[in-house]
Amino acid sequence: MPQGKPKISTEEIRQAFERGEFAQRLPPILTKRHVADMFHFGIGTINDWLSKGRFDGAYRRRGKHIRFFRDRIVDIYFNGREWSNEK
Repeated sequence: MPQGKPKISTEEIRQAFERGEFAQRLPPILTKRHVADMFHFGIGTINDWLSKGRFDGAYRRRGKHIRFFRDRIVDIYFNGREWSNEK
């Protein structure tokens, strides 16, 4: 992340999902479809990011099922290290 760029705080993430449309549509534990919809990407993109380890620490896999921790995944997406298009 470029230096000097402000990060989104934990409180700001919490407030974004506290009430209204996001609170109803996006519960604290998300499916892959929820994540794709939240970021306006396809499930294929989410699968690609998972295979590259971009959401490590923000999800749990049980058999063929994956569940994401909403606030953690938002934190990683907005505050985590920069991603390149390389594998």
